[in-house]
Amino acid sequence: MAARPGPDETIRFGPFEVDLRTGELRRKGSKIRLQNKPFQILAALVENPGELVTRDELQRRLWPGDTFVDFDNGLNTALTKLRESLCDSAEEPKYIETLPRRGYRFMAPVDKPARSRITMMAVLPFENLSGDQEQEYFTDGLTEEMITQLARLNPERLGVIARTSSLRYKKTTKGIGEIARELRVDWILEGSVRRAAERVRITAQLVRMQDESHLWAQNYDRELRDILLVQSEVALAIAGEINLKLDPQAEVRSRDVRQVNPEAYRACLMGCYHLAKFNRDGINKGIAYLLQSIAIDPNYAPPYDDLAFAYFISSGWILPPREAMMKAKQAAIAGLKMDESLAEAHASLGIIQLRYDWDWAAAEKSCKRAVEINAGSARAQEFYGWYLAAMGRFDEAIEKAQRALELDPISPEVSTLLGHVLYLARRYDQAVAQLRQALELDENYWFAHLILGLALQQQGKLPEAIEQLQRTRKEEPVSPETMGALGQAYAAAGQSDKAMEVLEELEKWSKRYYVSPFHRGRIYAAIGQREQAFAWFETAYEERSFYLSWFKVEPELDPLRSDLRFKSLLRRLSFPA
Repeated sequence: MAARPGPDETIRFGPFEVDLRTGELRRKGSKIRLQNKPFQILAALVENPGELVTRDELQRRLWPGDTFVDFDNGLNTALTKLRESLCDSAEEPKYIETLPRRGYRFMAPVDKPARSRITMMAVLPFENLSGDQEQEYFTDGLTEEMITQLARLNPERLGVIARTSSLRYKKTTKGIGEIARELRVDWILEGSVRRAAERVRITAQLVRMQDESHLWAQNYDRELRDILLVQSEVALAIAGEINLKLDPQAEVRSRDVRQVNPEAYRACLMGCYHLAKFNRDGINKGIAYLLQSIAIDPNYAPPYDDLAFAYFISSGWILPPREAMMKAKQAAIAGLKMDESLAEAHASLGIIQLRYDWDWAAAEKSCKRAVEINAGSARAQEFYGWYLAAMGRFDEAIEKAQRALELDPISPEVSTLLGHVLYLARRYDQAVAQLRQALELDENYWFAHLILGLALQQQGKLPEAIEQLQRTRKEEPVSPETMGALGQAYAAAGQSDKAMEVLEELEKWSKRYYVSPFHRGRIYAAIGQREQAFAWFETAYEERSFYLSWFKVEPELDPLRSDLRFKSLLRRLSFPA
């Protein structure tokens, strides 16, 4: 199986295409015969358009080392052949300009997309050989940490399928070839774990999917406290096997690992295991385990990162925004003080600055930093996409959401994110199609039903929208966000009595759960009671409800945008122009 072709392997200018991978020059799709030396000169020039490429640089590229050659004659001959192929001339150049006694410069504009060719790898769920189902959290956690280690090696060259998609193949009966085709990967890492008391035995093997050959395998028998070192050794060994040039900082991080307190490590894995359930009970249990991990070893950074994410997703759902976001921010900052390279802690901090601080510049800085550290993190790409969508930069947001989906291709959550961004961009047909794909991955995923309901409503398909929102309520019974959307849809369909019933139910819920004022505001707006609507929106502003971070772009608010009260609130939120 070939690696995914990156767009920068084909560089275009005028009627020509240069395929750097195959060494071919084409004009309007037809191949032009060109020998290696002229092609290498062309490659050097189009890779650096508008810049001087010196004769010394060309000599090193074409005749490296101590190769004896009449350089001037050889270079001139190769250039003549290249210009003939391009119908160019030295006297009146269109493409290649000669800078006497210095070198050459490519004059024409080129279409040279930025992203490099990326090889894709999947880490399949490690098999639990301990004979104890209670140890599943440990093998799942080890799988996730191997994904993280590998994804950080060189994200511009190696993409690693994220945890959500990988774990969907746990205990699968599918063959490795079928899995590789579904995930579109070039390499697969698989293995097993046997844990007994404070020792762990890990077996790992690397499979090249082009011919399904097992290129590397290794056994590790270590104390549990050395588990991070084992993960680092596996990652570095794999980098060597696939000839991956390491990012210098990633290499330093991979070699500079510490022993870990086994109890703190176990509690952290348990926390992540429960968080992944993405429901109220799982989040509460996850937070409890992560706090336990920190209490055992306050200097162990990973649980702070995961705790920041846990508090963030609990905001406005399980905890009031002020409490949840302040705790999330404290956890992210504490983790970054210990390890500045925690990409997802930067991402969590950025999304807190977006959703709660409303500090748009700081949010983008943090999200950008997350992607700079690890462009292979689906969460970092996802959160940056959220930021860009909230700012109305939809083309960029869609690009980030699509990249997150490449890294996590069978995740219903990430698939729904792309659908949500398309909805915010008012590309409703595309949004509906994407959200239906997400539901093919998990027909019970409540958030996909929710966003699908919103998109269908914007298409004017109100009965279908209400049906989706009712299904959302069935899958996640205690969700004020769902109730707000359902009440708003009832009102849009002219069923004001049902919308009022939803408002009454939200009032009852508010005695037991946190209910964002935004949800009542959206229902009153749909009913036509704008005084009430804006009163609730003002309360949401005072409480710093994270739903206001979508205020600039939320389609259901479009009927209010001409209202002076809406403009006043939007001005106070100080979104960038």
